[in-house]
Amino acid sequence: MSLEICNECADNGAKIFRCSKCSAPLCRHNIRTHICSPPNLGLRGEQSPRLQGAGITKKAWESLLETNKTYEVEIQDDLSFLVEFPWFPFTQLNAWIPTRRPHYKVERSRSLNVEELFQYLEKETDSVQYDRKFFYNPWAQEHFNIWQRNWKKHDDYWESKRNQRPIKFRLGFPQIADEDLKILEKAGCKLKYAPGAKKKLNELAQSSSKEFVITVQTENDRLHISWNDKFNTWFHSLIALFANFMAVRSEDDPEADYISCITQIAPQKIEIAYWAAFRANYFWRIVKESLDESKHYPLFDLQYHKFKPASKEYDFSVEPTYTLRSYQQIAIDKWKKNDYFGTIELPTGSGKTIIGIDATRVVHERTLILVPTIALIDQWLNQLSRFLSIPKERIGIFYGEKKAFRDFPIVISTYQLLSQYLQDLHAIEKKEDENVRRKKVVVQDTIGFFTHKFGLLIADEAHHVQAETFRQVAVDLEIPHRIALSATIEKSVHSSLVIATLGPIIHKVTYGLLAREGHIAPIYFRRIHIPLTEEEKEILDQKGKKVHGKISREASNKLLAIRKLVETPLTSQTLVFTSRIKHAQKIHSYLKDHGIETTVLTGDTVLNDKELNILLDQFRRGKIQTFILVKMLNEGFDAPADTIIVASGTKNRREQIQRFGRATRPGKVAKLFELIIEPLELNYELEVAKSRDVSDVIEPHVQETLLPKNIERDFEKVIQDLKESFFDNYRFE
Repeated sequence: MSLEICNECADNGAKIFRCSKCSAPLCRHNIRTHICSPPNLGLRGEQSPRLQGAGITKKAWESLLETNKTYEVEIQDDLSFLVEFPWFPFTQLNAWIPTRRPHYKVERSRSLNVEELFQYLEKETDSVQYDRKFFYNPWAQEHFNIWQRNWKKHDDYWESKRNQRPIKFRLGFPQIADEDLKILEKAGCKLKYAPGAKKKLNELAQSSSKEFVITVQTENDRLHISWNDKFNTWFHSLIALFANFMAVRSEDDPEADYISCITQIAPQKIEIAYWAAFRANYFWRIVKESLDESKHYPLFDLQYHKFKPASKEYDFSVEPTYTLRSYQQIAIDKWKKNDYFGTIELPTGSGKTIIGIDATRVVHERTLILVPTIALIDQWLNQLSRFLSIPKERIGIFYGEKKAFRDFPIVISTYQLLSQYLQDLHAIEKKEDENVRRKKVVVQDTIGFFTHKFGLLIADEAHHVQAETFRQVAVDLEIPHRIALSATIEKSVHSSLVIATLGPIIHKVTYGLLAREGHIAPIYFRRIHIPLTEEEKEILDQKGKKVHGKISREASNKLLAIRKLVETPLTSQTLVFTSRIKHAQKIHSYLKDHGIETTVLTGDTVLNDKELNILLDQFRRGKIQTFILVKMLNEGFDAPADTIIVASGTKNRREQIQRFGRATRPGKVAKLFELIIEPLELNYELEVAKSRDVSDVIEPHVQETLLPKNIERDFEKVIQDLKESFFDNYRFE
């Protein structure tokens, strides 16, 4: 068999055909005269497997090596390779080559446009990938590795001419690494160099990557990324990967816009928004580590300098009076390793406040603490004074009538108030004066201070950043070091906003571990199925779906179950949660008629924070035994409740976790009860209960091993008594 391609077709790049029987390459002039060789005959008559295409299989190549057949590769001065035929080892070369993307040639012909990249990202609808990008740090590593591998899969890496034997290959990409040559040698190839070829290869291997330069550095307190012409020509796809990693949607909607975090300030230079600088740091650190660990020469010269914001140190001294628990110390260590940027997810009652307090000590810069409620302002104020030995008058408060914040090392504020000021500022900038609630000068001066004077942001109950009215706090404030504390960072596009602006989840601890170590109370959890009365069933038959909610919520046997659980001496201070004010009042009246005093807490019954604090103090001192709650105290208060009864609620899983967390302070057993209507009679509440199920969080299988032996036995007696009190069928979990 011969390689029948005439010089005219080879030089003109004419179409090459292949024989349907032996796959020999043919030009149009030799199609009719071609004669196939015997099936097992190689180029020089060796006994070898039939050629497949222009190459040979791995198995066939290994069999040739066993017969001591060595094939010669001549590397010429122009860095072209002369070989006998394109064999298997050439498919294993590691040199980095362009991707196969169809628009690659067009991309190489013009400068990169970041706006076009974000328009391309608008098509992204894969919520699973979107979540993984924000909740799992390895996303950047994994996708950079994929990007790297794609650079090794391009047919044009070798340009070949098949007009003669041996065949001539020329390197198509202006880089080569010496491991390419080692692979050929290891595969049994004898390398022969023309006089100047080896020197040129060494020079190319050592210097070519230096010609492709990208620089990551801080300029004027901003992170800038710039690159040279050669990088612009070859590596657009890496910038696209970076833009994908940085893209954050503003809402839980595939059609929502992305929050702007990259600005192109020159054809080959971009600037990163302040809130996104540490996220960008993480990406380029991953790239740098990958290139450094690689066995190959780098693809390009990455001059990486992590973002270094200006210091906001404040001259104040602290005297810590606490000792961190092991998991708290691990959280702080991981946060420091992640450049003082990250989210820590710990159960309610596990000491998140102490972690935040230690963060202020570690960074030692002016600190802003954001909380959702006035109760948490008081809690932080007391804890800071107690554990850092700072006089309360040295801690600033930005809330209500008290707005003292300019001369303080630590300032505490609420998400609500700071968000209102930011909304006023945006309205002023847009000249929408009718939307401004405060004086223009006051707003600009206040936000100017909060934006530029703080070095550390502590976001307590950080899931609130997901709210549309609060997200600007995380995006607009130019506070470099950030730590987010929460018990409930749910996986959603909204919570990806928390992760993107406050840092990835760097440490997470379960209820089971904390209960095992005695840091929170062990948990006794039961879901009780409540049967309907005959009268309630008749109403359901008559009125149908329109009364499902009311019947489920206000079932008579639910009232009975609440009373039995409150009356038992196994419970002492109880929180009863419901979703409607009328239902709360009905529970209150029913329990009062049976001689049980309770207090209803709703937005209507508690008019201000002062009243709330008085009631909470009475609850702590035991003067109030039972609260009935509607949208109150789900989070952010410290009280010694030991029993939680969820009489009705929403599908909100985070709300359920926060409610259960009210009873997990160490020293007692946390008793948690969820009342839902018997599904065989009405499954209205079953789907709701499944949606908010937190069994994976509280880990009942672990808790049962920690409970005192008598607890389960004693409560089974209470539940048996309750069961016998019901009018109709019953079932329990």
